[in-house]
Amino acid sequence: MVVSRLLAFVVFFLLSVTGSAQYFQYSQYNFTGLRVNPALAGNSKYAEATFIHRSQATGGDFKIQSDYLSGTYPLLNPSTGKPWSGFGVLLHSDRTAGVYQVQEAALSYAVHVEVGHLQTLSFGSSVLVQRRSVKLDGFTTGAQYVPDRGFDRFAFSGENFSQFRGSHSTFNMGLQWLQVNRKGKQLHAFGISLFDVNRPVSSFTDVQYRTPLTAVGNLAVQVYSVNNLSIIPEVLISKSAGTTLAQLGSRFQWESGNDPRTVGDRVELIARVVPGRSGIAGVQLHRQAISFGVSYDFPAFNQNPGNLGALEVALQVRKPVKTRYQKQREKRQEEAAKKAAQKKPVAKTAVLRKDSTQLKLPVDSAQRVVTRPDSTNAGKPKTNINVGPFAQQPVVVNKTILHFNFEFNSAELDDESEAYVNRLATKLMEDETLTLIIEGHTDNVGGDKFNLRLSQRRADAVKHQLIKAGINPNRIKSEGKGMREPLNENQTEAQRAENRRVVLTLLQE
Repeated sequence: MVVSRLLAFVVFFLLSVTGSAQYFQYSQYNFTGLRVNPALAGNSKYAEATFIHRSQATGGDFKIQSDYLSGTYPLLNPSTGKPWSGFGVLLHSDRTAGVYQVQEAALSYAVHVEVGHLQTLSFGSSVLVQRRSVKLDGFTTGAQYVPDRGFDRFAFSGENFSQFRGSHSTFNMGLQWLQVNRKGKQLHAFGISLFDVNRPVSSFTDVQYRTPLTAVGNLAVQVYSVNNLSIIPEVLISKSAGTTLAQLGSRFQWESGNDPRTVGDRVELIARVVPGRSGIAGVQLHRQAISFGVSYDFPAFNQNPGNLGALEVALQVRKPVKTRYQKQREKRQEEAAKKAAQKKPVAKTAVLRKDSTQLKLPVDSAQRVVTRPDSTNAGKPKTNINVGPFAQQPVVVNKTILHFNFEFNSAELDDESEAYVNRLATKLMEDETLTLIIEGHTDNVGGDKFNLRLSQRRADAVKHQLIKAGINPNRIKSEGKGMREPLNENQTEAQRAENRRVVLTLLQE
């Protein structure tokens, strides 16, 4: 009798959890990337830790409690600072009424290849170990009955339940394409993953069977984006053993802040349906270092005894990972800032004499903008324009050398550089008589033709940002100089960094 009740309980639980799909997915699956696709391990510049708890009511007067804990860490390319691979660790637990329990642990590794502008193709794999057990605490039989004493739960029950334990190891793999914006927020995504590829033998009971192969597909496309509002329809499909389970819906995003490169707070509303089963509603708050989400599954369409309502609460914390070069650069900037703070508040000035004309400018060792006299401007009227250096100190410029912190083989502008170019655009719009010549320069790593193309890309990056800000392209000329006009001997990394620069020359018609 006890065995029959126990088997009925286990069968009901298995049907509740996996009756529609072998591989269970959370409603807030954007927090559980490793469970959706192992290719998502370490695919951003952040180290992430995620925890999610789910409590699901069933028709059997018991709840299914699920916990998910994961951590991911990217490996960054030392030259570009972008992730080229990453690791992930996953711990997962399902338990019911203190009787049935499933525990999983997985290790994932993924490789990421840049296939376009802000587009990445990732391939990942994982190894997962699963253990299942039925705890018999609280179950008693007649063999444990002691006359005049009652039941002795520590006595031998007369039954052998050792077969209600099982474990197996499985192999999973996946492919994921992802496109993000300049701050790293997902725009479009498509992926497919296969779980239990090796189809391990399960021996939870005396009857052994092979675990069926499970295929999981995910798709997300941003179809609407105006100002700070975006709408991203999503699909998550799991198919196993002839059954299919799908989540269909959209994320409605609202983001604070208008800077396209500055991470702002983002609020997301989730609305999804599981056809023929339930609906899902949720809200999530994402900040630069932390995300929090809550969702609820509610019965819809048909009554599902396996899910009469499920509450999920998710939390994720993030920390940016930096390359050795980025750490060294930040250290140099901190040291320069300390030296500047130790100086007297009275600014020193250097006087450059040219044709009996004096040009005065502040001298600051921490300043990233260097002003040089231009012999081609002799006899022409001089134009005073103050766009402000990166240190936010005003400076009169005529010909300016800008070190945009270009990394090796990169033409990408960082946030600080882009902000400077935007300020320059404002000044150009105020005086339409000004024109601009942009010269890109590189270090001596690589061939001459390669560096000419790279320097042209760097000059064009500044030009395109100015055009994007509203400047007429006819007022801007960009030219790549390659490595032909170095500022130094290119013998150290610091010297090569100095040569990765852009020279801006302002002219007045």
